[in-house]
Amino acid sequence: MLFDRLFSLIANSWLITAYAFLCTIVLCVVFQFVFLRKANRQEENPLTIGHFIWVYIFLFYLMLVYRVAGIGTVWIIGFYPELIRMDEIYLVPFGTFDTIDSLAPYLLNILMTMPLGFLLPLIWKKFRSVKNVALAGFSLSLAVELSQLLNRRTTTTDDLIANTLGAVVGYFIFVLLFKIFRKDSEFKTKSKHRSPFLRYEAIIYLICSFMGVFLFYNGFFIDRINDSMKNSNASNGAIYDFHKEMP
Repeated sequence: MLFDRLFSLIANSWLITAYAFLCTIVLCVVFQFVFLRKANRQEENPLTIGHFIWVYIFLFYLMLVYRVAGIGTVWIIGFYPELIRMDEIYLVPFGTFDTIDSLAPYLLNILMTMPLGFLLPLIWKKFRSVKNVALAGFSLSLAVELSQLLNRRTTTTDDLIANTLGAVVGYFIFVLLFKIFRKDSEFKTKSKHRSPFLRYEAIIYLICSFMGVFLFYNGFFIDRINDSMKNSNASNGAIYDFHKEMP
């Protein structure tokens, strides 16, 4: 299911994973070198190397979300005769929930964004608020769903609900673990940073990572790489079928 696909995305093609990760971080790196580095030098409590290690773990997680969700990109614009296909949009909540088997996509969408709700408050004190985490989960899911108007994946309110719920569940897991393992520490919710680049760092990463994939992740280029890898590894048949990500 979800974990099998995650394993396939990472293990079966390190080159494609590296390309996807590069697309995810390229605008984030530009932000760090052009804006964040200078602002960080002027802070009394500058960001540490440990902080940036967690940032790139967070960005790697976002890369996995974008690939599992299969977001639409600018490279698909014009591929279909119509830009928006109304038969692929479901606005009625739980309209597809009719059997017990249909529960699986809801659970998988919840699982997918639980790390988001956990990592945000872990890395940034500004997100030690269920409201901020829920808003981040909703906004990320909305961006993914809107981008899917460009490809053959369905756009549903169910995904918005499940993804937001997953972020909230991840947040409460963080709060629980914080109180268990750091019960003597204060649960600080306010950032001490003065620069808006540091205060809104997480939001900027969310925007930059999504736009990086949206602008630079070329599925047709991925198809060519995948075809080449299939031809050179036809004997083992273990290469992930990236045509599933393309229309």
